[in-house]
Amino acid sequence: MAIRRADAARLVRERLRASDIVVCSLGSTGRAWREAAAPNLTYWASDPMGTAPALALGLALALPRRRVVLLEGDGDLAMNLGVLLAIAGAAPANLRLAVFVNGRYETGGGQPLPGGEGRSFAAIARGAGFARASEARDAAAAASALDALLGDEGLGLVALHIEAEPSPYPADPGPTSQAEDRAAFQRRLAEGS
Repeated sequence: MAIRRADAARLVRERLRASDIVVCSLGSTGRAWREAAAPNLTYWASDPMGTAPALALGLALALPRRRVVLLEGDGDLAMNLGVLLAIAGAAPANLRLAVFVNGRYETGGGQPLPGGEGRSFAAIARGAGFARASEARDAAAAASALDALLGDEGLGLVALHIEAEPSPYPADPGPTSQAEDRAAFQRRLAEGS
């Protein structure tokens, strides 16, 4: 059985090093990561959809001594599947991708992603050139796959199958704007956090 989004975020948080940088995509994945309250330096990717993987790749290439972990929604990744070719081509050893897969554009209203049940982001990643890519369909498999992803060296991707849950935007957008979030990220990165 698929796991809850909040549980997937918690599993990631529990396995991160203090020095890891997280890039988190927009929408429900980002909201789950905020709820997880991880202390890691996090870049909150925002519109347009599909840009988070390229941002994570750029950070990984610019900071080869820091591990960069991308938390990505399947709808967001579907908007820019070609980025997997660029990531595999660059093959930064310090980049890991965790894709939260529920088969729909959840934040936008729950519309189904193209490809139906036969869609596999791990298979797409392997076809793009990733040496390591796996799927996890329940909590035990997710824990094991994340242990491997974050415990091994080198580029890798795990597709975490999560439940399709409602994910409305909160009435209060939060204490800071996206521009303030970016500025805080840049300050903390420059300070070596």
